[in-house]
Formats: sequence, structure tokens, C-alpha cells
Amino acid sequence: MQFEDHPAPPPPTPGGPSRAAWVAATAVALLVVTAVAAFLMTRGDGEAAGSPSPEPSRPQTTASPTTTTIDTRTEVVARLREILRVRDVAYRRRDAELLKTIYTNDCPCLAGDGNAIKQLLKDNAIWVGASTSIRVEKLERVSDRLWIVIASFNASPFRIETESGQLVRSIEGKSELFRFVLARIAARPEWMLGYAAPVGQG
Repeated sequence: MQFEDHPAPPPPTPGGPSRAAWVAATAVALLVVTAVAAFLMTRGDGEAAGSPSPEPSRPQTTASPTTTTIDTRTEVVARLREILRVRDVAYRRRDAELLKTIYTNDCPCLAGDGNAIKQLLKDNAIWVGASTSIRVEKLERVSDRLWIVIASFNASPFRIETESGQLVRSIEGKSELFRFVLARIAARPEWMLGYAAPVGQG
């Protein structure tokens, strides 16, 4: 049986849009946001010049931008850890359907991890003791629906065995700095992983 194509244990399979494409897309989004903000500010100044100042109103209690950002950062990191936990379960159970609950439809990881799980089934192989974790190094908010997380991706040592328990191969642990892109799409309320690759790749 051939296991050379299996990651050890696999980080989310790299691929998809290059880093330059992500940078370009982000730049375009920021230009659009800036243009809209400038238009609204100009419109507001014009209206203020031609109308009397509004009467003071009772202050409304709203969450401050800083508090909202901190809450979202916590939510994004917690969701990324949950995504990796579900991914570990998908590999242990060899259940590729679980991947659809954590990846966007266009995420390259969906096909990459799905094919790796299919290969395990084809080879009648299982992973024993495989687990992953992250240590977050940096978070970047691109928009309300898009965040980038730079994190150290840590994979534990594990074994590849046959279904009968025979050892096929032992895999050493691995740590690598990864870029994860999480998106909130209209079809689902939770954050989904849309892209993942080692930092510097692409």
C-alpha cells in the first residue's frame, strides 16, 4: 500500500488563490470601502450646511467598536480551533462529509482533504493518535465577513495502521506557520475556512 501521498498529519491542503490574488482582492475591497465612506462624509457635510443643527437626543447604549472587534476576534479564533477539531474527527472516522461543515465550497482544502480521506479508505488504513492544534500569532480583519489568522499549526506524532491494527508507518510531529482565511457566507451563520496555506507560499 502507498502512503507517501498522505500528509503527516495533513495541514489543510494548500492550493487555490495565490497570495498576490488575496492581496489584490483585499486592496480592491478597501478602495471600495474608502470611496463609499468619502461619499457619505461629503454628503453629510452638504446636508449639515443647509439645515439647522438637530436637537440633542438621549444617548443610545451601543457596543463600542473596540468591544465588538475584541468579541469578533475571540469568536474567529474559537471557530478556527473548532474547525481543526472537526477536521481531526473527519480523518479519524474517514468521513469526508464532515468537511462540508467547516470549509466553504470553493476552499481548496475541501477537495484536498476529501481526496486524502478517500485514499485512506481505498488503502484500508486508519490514523491512530493524530491531533492538531494552533498557536495564534496574528489576526487581521479584512471586513465584517473576512478575517485572516496567522498561526503556528502543530501536528502530533501518529501512526498509520491497517484496519486489523498492523503498523504500517510512524509519522513524526510537525509545526509550521500557516495563514488561515475565515469567511462568513450568507448561507451559513458560522465562520467557515476558505483558504489555508503555509506563510510565504503562493
